Amino acid sequence: MALSLARRGIAATVIEKRTGFGELGAGLQISPNSGRVLDALDLALPLKRVAVSSHGLRIRRWRDGRELLEMPTHAERLPTPFRMLKRNDLHTVLLDAARAMPNIRLMVGRAVQGVAQDEEGVSVRLEGQNGGGESIRALGLIGADGLWSRVRELTGDTSPPVFTGYEAWRALAPGARTDKPRVGLHLGSGRHAVHYPVAGGRESNLVVIRQTGEAREGWSHDGDPQVLTEHVANGSQALRELVDSARGWQVWSLFDRKPAAMAKGRIALLGDAAHPVLPFLAQGASLAIEDAAVLARLLAEHLEADGEQAVPAAMAAYASARSARVARVQEASRGNGRTYHLGWPLSMGRDFALRRLGPNGLQRRYDWLYDWHDG
Repeated sequence: MALSLARRGIAATVIEKRTGFGELGAGLQISPNSGRVLDALDLALPLKRVAVSSHGLRIRRWRDGRELLEMPTHAERLPTPFRMLKRNDLHTVLLDAARAMPNIRLMVGRAVQGVAQDEEGVSVRLEGQNGGGESIRALGLIGADGLWSRVRELTGDTSPPVFTGYEAWRALAPGARTDKPRVGLHLGSGRHAVHYPVAGGRESNLVVIRQTGEAREGWSHDGDPQVLTEHVANGSQALRELVDSARGWQVWSLFDRKPAAMAKGRIALLGDAAHPVLPFLAQGASLAIEDAAVLARLLAEHLEADGEQAVPAAMAAYASARSARVARVQEASRGNGRTYHLGWPLSMGRDFALRRLGPNGLQRRYDWLYDWHDG
């Protein structure tokens, strides 16, 4: 968000609760819809150094590894690659670019405690880790603080996230050499697994989704590898070997939450703070990047036309522009979760439908998602 604003001549201050900028997690996918936003920010070259370009998606059955469908990536016909990379690599690329911008200020070790709006702007009250407080003034406040968003609470939306009954296990495994790297998807009853190469193919990001009766709040927890070894005991040999080779398991409980009002006066929300996306469509990061591009463009247009008093109108225009798309992506992700986790005999119908749909049919089903352009 800060980069999108700064490139349009709008100064930005980034407030980070932690004392340093770091990113937990293993990997993520940046599809063409958000990738062209990053390319427009002149990040194509640094991303090329750390990302792997996907050549498609291969779907298999959990139990025996039988291939159900192989879909070519949309990047085969689009100029923007479908990127697969480690979360901390993307974070480093963005942070390096932000530090090079003179109109971006980084403030770490401070948490947002309160905000007050008036006709001139907002006053944001911050608290340091040692208890000291301070306030800053700005034209507006953008909350990009995730599922458990404090800024969302400050807008008056205190509806809690709802546990889905699933948890995600994430780890890195040794990479496998291949001429055409792809995303691998294994579908099982009440479970699925996703894996894809990162770090130039030297490692593979592995995610296993499984049902559980207990929710664990917070970002992540250490996972016991033996739990997953037992969980995939009925899976294909290739899946078992991949899980056995992975190290450093981290566990996230999966929560869902209805979309927020994405703007209230001079306060806007983006990404998971506004519309958490379950990881069944690989669009969490991409949707936040889209949000940032649209919000920055509308703020720049309104400020140029009508000055600083136009910030609330720009925020409202952003909410209007994004509401239908984010709701559609949220629902599509939920739908994938239901389809992925079907048990027998419904899974037989799903598998037949996939084979009948075919690679091109499945690709066309997601044209609306990957062909997105701002404006």
